[in-house]
Amino acid sequence: MTLMPGSFRNRLALLCGGLALIVGLPAYLYINHVYAEQLLNERGHAIHELATAMSAVLAESLNERRREIELLSDTRLFRREPLDDSAFRGSLERLQKSYPQYSWIGVADLDGVVQAATHDLLLGQNVAQRPWFAGGLDGVFIGDLHEALLLAKLLPKKGSGPMRFIDIAVPVSGEDGQLRGVLAAHVHWDWADSVLRVLRPSNAERVGMDILIINGQGDVIYPEDSPLAVPRPSGRPTRPGFFIDNWSGSIAYVTSMVPVREIIETSPLGWQVVIRQPLDRVMEDVVALRKVVLVFALLAVTILLLLSWVVASRLSQPLERLATLARRIEKGDEGVTLEVGAGSVELRHLVDALRGMAATLIQRREALEASNRDLEHKVAERTAELARLNDELRDQARRDALTGLPNRLAANERLRDEFVRMRRSRKGYAVLVADIDHFKRINDSHGHPAGDAVLRHVAAVLKAALRESDFVARFGGEEFLLLLPATSVDDACRVGEKIRRAVEASPTAAVGVVTMSIGLAMAQPDHEDEDAAVRLADAMLYEAKRAGRNRLVSEQIQTADG
Repeated sequence: MTLMPGSFRNRLALLCGGLALIVGLPAYLYINHVYAEQLLNERGHAIHELATAMSAVLAESLNERRREIELLSDTRLFRREPLDDSAFRGSLERLQKSYPQYSWIGVADLDGVVQAATHDLLLGQNVAQRPWFAGGLDGVFIGDLHEALLLAKLLPKKGSGPMRFIDIAVPVSGEDGQLRGVLAAHVHWDWADSVLRVLRPSNAERVGMDILIINGQGDVIYPEDSPLAVPRPSGRPTRPGFFIDNWSGSIAYVTSMVPVREIIETSPLGWQVVIRQPLDRVMEDVVALRKVVLVFALLAVTILLLLSWVVASRLSQPLERLATLARRIEKGDEGVTLEVGAGSVELRHLVDALRGMAATLIQRREALEASNRDLEHKVAERTAELARLNDELRDQARRDALTGLPNRLAANERLRDEFVRMRRSRKGYAVLVADIDHFKRINDSHGHPAGDAVLRHVAAVLKAALRESDFVARFGGEEFLLLLPATSVDDACRVGEKIRRAVEASPTAAVGVVTMSIGLAMAQPDHEDEDAAVRLADAMLYEAKRAGRNRLVSEQIQTADG
């Protein structure tokens, strides 16, 4: 039997499937949104806490190195003995052995000459131009990461990259408090790796976690030779302690940036610890759980659909038989007998009700068909009347009530049509803007009814003087627009002069003789729009007024009343 959408069988099956979805969908949505957001926040906070811890360890380790150098500078040897004393070398090398990241430790006098150093490196050389020497003279100095210059060729090379150090320098003073020199240490950048390795998670590489250190200029200084451009969290949605950024690529990263506490205010480093992890790696657990729930929900829906389909098939067969017979009656088969094997009282009552309804519907259908024919006839009449009224309204909206001429709206539409036609045929047309001279004086002297009579009179003269193919409209106030299609400038001037003379030669009953000033311009295919020629004609009208009125002025020819 053919399945039909919306049947009882389908509805029951869909209802059971919907119940399964109602059970599974909240769990899926919870995992997809609430749990996913919770997990993201937990992992983001964990990354932030790791970055905070690494930042604190870096700061504390650097502070320990500073304290070591300060304590050494405050020993009796450094306060009393000459700086070139042989005991200095032993003291410096003992400190170097206690912390292998000290690549070089030395003492320079006030002139910048190294007097003692580990392994006698740079002994006797002048380091007065080095930033650590100048900073050490003023107080405790911690310099930013830099490449080795003097020591690059003297120290054994570590790794394939350039040799880089952090400088720590403190002033050396005597018993009398007078400055004697500067004690400095170069800490090899391996120091950062040894510090961070303590806190680096064992699975950092497997989960794609990157640990970076950036300097105050935003450049990555750890690990070496990193090509990454570190993003800034400003201007993007952030969460407490972390943000999500694609780092100018296609992969989104959960990122946390924590400043390294400054050891001394006089030598701010501006370092930050940056930890990032791909967002998809952070959300792996959510994705896996989401798949399990989705598979479970789909399996439950499938099983319930199959079970409900079997049950609904047995329940819906009498109803489908009844629906088939009803459709035959609907198509006009009035001899159909509604005989259905009803197994329930409710279904037998339904069959009896449908039999009576079918008889009633057949009677009413004939009456309805007759009523529909009458209604369609009335609708057709009303539609025709409405179309006629719409045409009248459209004509009224484009006609000036006082003069009966087309108004500015109709003029703009005609200008647009004529401009498009000119662009296609490359044949220009003439535009004339005519204005009744001294019209305000007429209104002031004779009253507005006389002014209205003058407007109607001039409109009638213009209509009578123009050709059938020409167009005239009241453009506003006492101004009229004339459009002469496919007309040369000479012919347009002749038509304009004819109009001007006709107006002057036909005095009005209200005020006597009236005159007109006319501006003429030719529309050209290279004009930017249809208003260009109107603006030119309006400018010519102004010239006609300025030249004394009662005349026609065009771009090429100027004519005046004798």
